Amino acid sequence: MFTPNERENLRNELVTAAKDDPRIVAAALTGSAAVGQEDAWSDIDLALSLDPAADTGQVITDWTEHMRRHDVVAHLDMPLSGTLFRVFLLRSTLQVDIAL
Repeated sequence: MFTPNERENLRNELVTAAKDDPRIVAAALTGSAAVGQEDAWSDIDLALSLDPAADTGQVITDWTEHMRRHDVVAHLDMPLSGTLFRVFLLRSTLQVDIAL
């Protein structure tokens, strides 16, 4: 089971990666962290807004590869209203949802 500290460290790393990726023009924490309602079992929810000129498929591929460094055991896609939610489950049981 993941710890809140491990979750915070990964979330900070993902936010830094979003800031460093020139294809991303905005990022926002969503879900329980955005409203100060996190508990010990909360996941990471991150929304990324892409530059219109960015190759969306390549961004998805690159972010998936980045996440694989964190011991991802499975991921799935949930498309909704023009947004792709890529959901990652880590071996630690932490779930990371990245909306693109």
